[in-house]
Amino acid sequence: MNETIQIPEDRIKAASQGLRAIAHELRLSVLCLLLERPMCVHELIEATGAAQSNLSQHLSKMRMLGILENEKRGQEVIYRIANPAFADLVHALKFIYCPEMCVPSNGEG
Repeated sequence: MNETIQIPEDRIKAASQGLRAIAHELRLSVLCLLLERPMCVHELIEATGAAQSNLSQHLSKMRMLGILENEKRGQEVIYRIANPAFADLVHALKFIYCPEMCVPSNGEG
């Protein structure tokens, strides 16, 4: 017999929130940048061209959702992807939509 596996509604809602959180163009750009390495706010501003207030709002939202974490180092606030699963998801999106930017992991060219 085939049994239907029921995914709990709270998990579906959480997944939906996570996907909405990364669906914004600026947030997705930030995540793509943070795949490479942790970055401070001024580096993210320079790389994205976003206004500091706008970027800060997006960083705050992703931090509150557990997508990003930050660490204060002196005057700088360094952001990184908090959950490796989100990094995997962004890598998958990058592979689908920007394959020319993806380096083969098995060393083949």
